[in-house]
Parts: sequence; structure tokens; C-alpha cells
Amino acid sequence: MTAPELSEHVTLRCARLSGASAAVLAGVRADLAFCHPAIREVTRLDPDSATLELAVDPAVAGDGADLTQQVQAVVGASVASYRFVPQTPALWQRTAGAALAGLPALAAFTSRFLRPLGPGQWALVGPAARLRAALDARVSALAAQIDAEPWHLPSIEMAADLLPATGYLSSHPQHVTFGYHLPPHFAQLRDFAAKARSEALAVPADPCGLQPTGFILEPFVCHNVYRALRGARLASGQAITALGNAYRYEGHRFEPLLRQWEFSMREVVLVGSAEYVARQRQRMVELTQGLAEDLDLAASLEIATDPFFVSEAGSARAFQLLQSTKLELRLGLDERHATAAASFNLHARHFTTPLDIRGVSDGDARGASGPELLETACVGWGLERWMAAFVARWGAEPADWPGL
Repeated sequence: MTAPELSEHVTLRCARLSGASAAVLAGVRADLAFCHPAIREVTRLDPDSATLELAVDPAVAGDGADLTQQVQAVVGASVASYRFVPQTPALWQRTAGAALAGLPALAAFTSRFLRPLGPGQWALVGPAARLRAALDARVSALAAQIDAEPWHLPSIEMAADLLPATGYLSSHPQHVTFGYHLPPHFAQLRDFAAKARSEALAVPADPCGLQPTGFILEPFVCHNVYRALRGARLASGQAITALGNAYRYEGHRFEPLLRQWEFSMREVVLVGSAEYVARQRQRMVELTQGLAEDLDLAASLEIATDPFFVSEAGSARAFQLLQSTKLELRLGLDERHATAAASFNLHARHFTTPLDIRGVSDGDARGASGPELLETACVGWGLERWMAAFVARWGAEPADWPGL
């Protein structure tokens, strides 16, 4: 790969792209979102010519040397991370009963019923808000079929306890949004308030004065469920459901409904024996397939992997695929595009070990005589993506929709 001629559009040749599969190209495209701040869009990936095209900000790209170096590193690591990842066919799929309205309908709907608020943020207006609520009611009804107890949780989570123990910050750092606050110091607060008034400051003139809160905006609803169960001794399997806001930074890839910085997620968390967790996860898979059929959405169930940070991804992706620990329901948007709208994840003892969540030993209600660690799973439905698939199937006009 050689240094590009800097302009707003850059073409690079990278031998590692040669002959790459569609799955590998999708992974490369995702990883390039966190490659360099100059990149505004990946406009083309061509495995035949082993080239990629980028839309960039020349002012940020400088002479292009660092941009080229980072692209080379990301593409190489991304392609390598799929080295031991086999191509697997869909486990289940269905086609819609009629041709999809597709991406034009989705664009028309978002332009009418969504209002942009900032990077990755949109307000849902009128029919959009009602559609989201109706879809959550349908998903919540699935959770009720396994007697999931409803919870309400905060949208921030501590960073110092569970995340280091489970490796989240090393495996997914690109998505994390950290929280900061002004120091509790009167003179500094007074100075900032005065400058905010006189200079319309949005952040302190010296951002280094900000202090970490010790929290991040939650990327998953389930993390706070596990914290709430810290040290629990459960006599039987338990299912918990919660609707929350989740936050994942997506670089230049923000897109209304499909890839938002803040989005709505309904989750079901399963805690119990391995047999209980596997059985209930499978029940959730079947119920979600039934919902896709009831809404007449194009859908497929696939073995999938998490969006690991590229330098950490190789062995993790291979393990998840070989063990089928993550299943994903993808909903069609048109003949070529689909979105991952639900996931079904087995965690084994990944969370129960650091939080000491166990069963109850025979003859000891307190579980003090060495009860077994339990296992967990979680099922998540991204409501905005279900909205996108519903509109792509039924069209942009709410009057044409079937009843929910």
C-alpha cells in the first residue's frame, strides 16, 4: 500500500483485500470506521482489484502518511481475524409474502418522522414513536411467555468492576462512550460558568480539567442486571426483562434507525443452570422467529460474532462461531441488504464468576457450603432496527401498515 495523493477522495491498493469474501469485506468496512479520524466514508471495497476508496477530510489527513499506515494496519488485522472463521449457512430463513418496499421507503419514512438532533441521535416523531412502542409491546409479550420479571435499570454503568473482569474494554473499546464531569472545586466551576456565559463555551477551555465519572454509557442493558445479582444464591432459573437505552459509538457509520449512538434495546437475561439457560434461549429464538413470521418480515437466523475490536478479534470470532454462542436474527431491508435486529447469546460463567452468582446447595438455603456457579444468557432486540425492517416491508405510509 502506497501513500495516496491527498484529496477528498482517496484510492488505496491493499493486497490483503484480494479475493476477500463478502463477510470479510463487511468486517473490514466496519473496522475502518475506527481507523483514522480523517475518514468520512468507505465508498468502495473491491476484492478483484484489491483496492479501497475513501472519502476523507484533507485537513485532518495531513500528508496522508499516517492515514495510509493506519488503513494498512486495520485492513491487514481485519482480514487476518477471519482466517479461522468458517463460512456457515443460515440456520433458518424466510422470505416476505410480497416484494419489500425497500430502502427508498425507509428513507422516505425517516425524512418524515425522524428529526436529527446530533451525531447518531434522532427524535422519533408521531407514527415513528408509536411504531417503536408497538414493537416493544410485541417483544415484551415474548418475554412474558417465559415469565421474565420486568426490571427498570439506569443507562450508565460503573467502569471499574465488571468491565475489567470480563475484558469488555479491551474487546470493544471502539464503541465505548465515557462520562466526565467538572471538578467539585468552587473557583474552577465559577471560572467555567463565567466563560460559558461570556464566550458561549460548550466544554472547558482546557478539557484536561474534566474528571472521569467512573461510569460509561451502557452498551448493553444486561450488564446492570448482573451487577444487581452480585453474590446472589438462586434456587431456580430466573428470567429478567428490561427496556433500556444503549450507547455505541460508530465512527462515521451513523445512520437513522440502523446505526445510532443511542438506541432502544429490549433484553431478556437468563440466569440458571446450563440446561435452563440453553432451553430458554432456544425458546426465545423460536418466539422471535414467530414474530418475524407474524409481521411477514424477510428474516434469517445465523451463527454470528460480536463486533470485536480488530486487534482482539481473531480467536474470539473463531470461538463464537465454532461454539455457536451467538445467534443473530437478520431482517431484510431489500434484496441485498439486511440488518441484525436480535441476538441470542450464551455466556457460560463469563459473568457469574466475577460476580459470584451461584445456585443454592442442597440442605443449605444460604448456599454457604459451596454451591455451583450458575450460567447466563441474554437475548436482545434492537427496536429501531425492527422499525426499519417493518417500514422496509410495509412502506413509509402508516395508513398502509397492518395492525400490530
